[in-house]
Amino acid sequence: MARVWVWLFVAACSIPVFAVGAVPARAQEGEKKVSIDQVPPAVKAAILKAVGSGRLVDIGHFTDGKKSLYEIEMVVDGKEYDVLFAADGTELRRTFEGLKAKAAEKEKGPAGKARQFQDSFDLDHRKFASTGRNRYFILEPGYQLVLEGKEGAHTVQLAVTVLAETRQIGAIETRVVEERETVDGALIEISRNFLAICTETRSVFYFGEEVDLYKDGKVIGHEGAWIHGQNGARAGLMMPGDPVLGARYYQEVAPQVAMDRGEIVSMDTVLETPAGKFTSCLKVREENPLDGEKDLKIHAPGIGLVQDEDLLLVKYGFVNP
Repeated sequence: MARVWVWLFVAACSIPVFAVGAVPARAQEGEKKVSIDQVPPAVKAAILKAVGSGRLVDIGHFTDGKKSLYEIEMVVDGKEYDVLFAADGTELRRTFEGLKAKAAEKEKGPAGKARQFQDSFDLDHRKFASTGRNRYFILEPGYQLVLEGKEGAHTVQLAVTVLAETRQIGAIETRVVEERETVDGALIEISRNFLAICTETRSVFYFGEEVDLYKDGKVIGHEGAWIHGQNGARAGLMMPGDPVLGARYYQEVAPQVAMDRGEIVSMDTVLETPAGKFTSCLKVREENPLDGEKDLKIHAPGIGLVQDEDLLLVKYGFVNP
């Protein structure tokens, strides 16, 4: 996607602490790191409730005898906690681990490297639909967003339209979402993006795109095009069904072609646009490691993309797809 989109909402609350002396504070031998979408629904709900408006650092799964257990690291109000959950979502223990500075250190891996971006999403075990929506993304035929703004002396418009078309990619039927970008009224790019929504988690995944670049009304290139399953490319996460502050994930995994990735940096942004004022917005910092380009996007609940760098939403709603 030339100008991509992307996640979140959880409510803060207080959870009672239960003591379980037999289980150590940090998962031991046999622990496996998992994503929020890989845990049972009851555990997922309990984790999101515990994290609230804080930040989920990671999740570990392990067994103790016949018991299946999940332990998370989270940062809430600048403090780091380890929290242990049973397979039915019951919180078994919460341990205070330190202040925000310590949490920041734990985000770094060997040799001080920054916490990694998730690039694998267990797609083979998901069920997908080509139509649906979550809090920050509407994947329904006819839905359109139009953003406009100034880039230097030029007026740029981006129209994002969910088409009635679908595209089969392997075993998955995806929805075609068109992005049409103009500069001073002249067409410069049309991309056809292939998206599908997980029916269980409501996360929207990105399976590729076709790109036409224009100059003087003629197609001059197709830079950035890729398809899941071809030339080593794999689908990425476009918009999580249950976003978590601080989450990092790849939106595109197409080596040497498209490797855009995002990090959720705010869940309570307020933004005023020509189309209205929006609250409880999701702010995502995006970057392209191939060329170093960085971008900020803001998504409003029930609407979708409302800001893309200098472009602001001017109108939205359903049109003839």
